[in-house]
Amino acid sequence: MRAFKLTVVTPDGLAFSGEAESILVRTTDGDVEILRGHADFLATLSIGRTRIIEGGKSRLASSAGGFITVTAGEVKMVATTFEFAEDIDLSRARVAKERAEAKLSSAKTKHDVAIAEAKLKRALNRISVGSER
Repeated sequence: MRAFKLTVVTPDGLAFSGEAESILVRTTDGDVEILRGHADFLATLSIGRTRIIEGGKSRLASSAGGFITVTAGEVKMVATTFEFAEDIDLSRARVAKERAEAKLSSAKTKHDVAIAEAKLKRALNRISVGSER
């Protein structure tokens, strides 16, 4: 498979930069896979798995929020959070899940419920991705 230039950045800095054969991401409209030659594209990211195929090998990551663009064959992903499976601290993710569940059960406003649900989804995604190392 032919490669393209892929850059993934977060507020913490550069998460990935290199040649990739494929990136599969969860957008707000569903999963999208980008291969070399993809048309120019822009989408907002949701909470979900990201799979990057680099050098014929698949790497799984947990990502949430942000956007992905394809411009002139170059792919850029700007994510609110992005962690490769091997970097996920499962103990910390489980604690975050428990905290989010507690916040959800005690939430009194729609706003509090929405925040707790988002934190719970992120924690569950991190646990799922981190468990597949």
